[in-house]
Amino acid sequence: MKGNVMKLALIIATTILLSLGAVYLWFGVNSSASKESGQGNMQLYTCGMHPEIISAEPGVCPICNMNLTPKRDGGNSNGGITINPTVRQNMGLATVPAVMMSLTRTVHAFGQVAIPDRNRHMVRLKISGWIERLFVNEEGAQVFKGAPLLEIYSPELVTAQKEYLAAAENANRSDQLMRFMQLTEERLRNWDIPGDQIAKLKTSGEISRTMLIRAPVDGFVMHKHVDIGDQVTPQITLYEIADLKTVWVTAYVYEQDIPHIALKQEALIRTPGLPGEEFSSRVAYVSPILNAGSQVEIRLEFDNPDFRLRPEMYAEIDIKPVQTTERLAIPRSAVINSGARQLVYVASDNDSFEPRPVTTGIVDGNDMIEILNGLVAGELVVISGQFLLDSESRLSEAITPTDGHQHDHDDIHQAEPKQHAGYHRDMKTSDDPYDIHTCPMPVHYHVLNYGPGTCSECGMELVPVTETDNHDVFVCPMPQCGVAQPDSGVCSVCNMNLVKYLPERDS
Repeated sequence: MKGNVMKLALIIATTILLSLGAVYLWFGVNSSASKESGQGNMQLYTCGMHPEIISAEPGVCPICNMNLTPKRDGGNSNGGITINPTVRQNMGLATVPAVMMSLTRTVHAFGQVAIPDRNRHMVRLKISGWIERLFVNEEGAQVFKGAPLLEIYSPELVTAQKEYLAAAENANRSDQLMRFMQLTEERLRNWDIPGDQIAKLKTSGEISRTMLIRAPVDGFVMHKHVDIGDQVTPQITLYEIADLKTVWVTAYVYEQDIPHIALKQEALIRTPGLPGEEFSSRVAYVSPILNAGSQVEIRLEFDNPDFRLRPEMYAEIDIKPVQTTERLAIPRSAVINSGARQLVYVASDNDSFEPRPVTTGIVDGNDMIEILNGLVAGELVVISGQFLLDSESRLSEAITPTDGHQHDHDDIHQAEPKQHAGYHRDMKTSDDPYDIHTCPMPVHYHVLNYGPGTCSECGMELVPVTETDNHDVFVCPMPQCGVAQPDSGVCSVCNMNLVKYLPERDS
């Protein structure tokens, strides 16, 4: 009986121990799995300067006091970043689809009223002589075709008239004398002697001591180069007369505006001298050559019967857009231009964002930019918060895993500070840790880049900012962030206040 009781007690004790072991194993394994699962889905934060600092919550780096940024939860070979919905909302990420659309742009330019080349007339003589009388003796005077300008005494003219009269008196005697008279008359006409003066000479037989020079066209005397008593030769310009019934407006447009300009395109001009008025015309000329400033000359032509448009007047020009074929386009703000390349961030499933290099084309008046390759219609691109994504992408690339395992949750804040190499520019090419480059065109001074590159606006090679007069450059105190912009603000990488860039310039 006693043996049976002991045997029963042993069985009960073994059962209890087995039950407790099963319970322990059940809860222990599930607790560990739960902990690992929770940590795997946790959004971690790290420092751009010290990537060994990893935190479970936003905050500041204990080493440099920079704001921590979201650490990539996962990724793929193309540099994609996964951001959980909460962090995405906090970062203000917004997307729009790439769409096919007609890109149009009103080109604005500034120019001046000019005299058409064909409307300029130079009054010159074909004989030598002396000015005896001026009928038009001031610049700016209006003259009409055939009106007398001056009288000139010329010994050559007197001799030619005498020869003509002698030939005319004896022309009926022989064919040879008739031919001589015709040649003498032709010589007078070649000297621009008016036909009525030649006829009067023939009928009256009186030799004129002077020759009357008349205005060749209607117009205004722009310049007068002679006075009474001056000796003149065929090489001397006596008057410059301009016909202002039609005028040009010439202007220069930048290279990137050329795709938006075509011959016969409608244009409007305004001038401060005629407030509230607009004049309509069409593009009459587009130069095939760029000038030294990467600009192209364009020309508009206007009827000017009342002479209200005066030469050298300042003009503001609006060249209306023409319809173009549909092109793939996105907002220009979505494009991150590093100088060496252009990229956008494309949103995909599961809150993942992929950096995508693109090639861009023209920009329209609504700041939409053509995408030549790199995207297809319908893909979502980031238009707000893309710089934070870009800094996170670069940060993730800079973090090198140590043993391939996740840090234990309890050790997140315990990483000891250590010397961090950070980001260094190649000091063999520049002693300036910033080495900011900009476009040589003042209108594109807002294009800034760390190191050489090309201007995203006009395609010109960037030059060191020290070689220009661009003083509106603000940079992050930490060159490693690579942030430079034309306005003050905060760094998009570390949130530090930007400071004015004051490099030494050549005197």
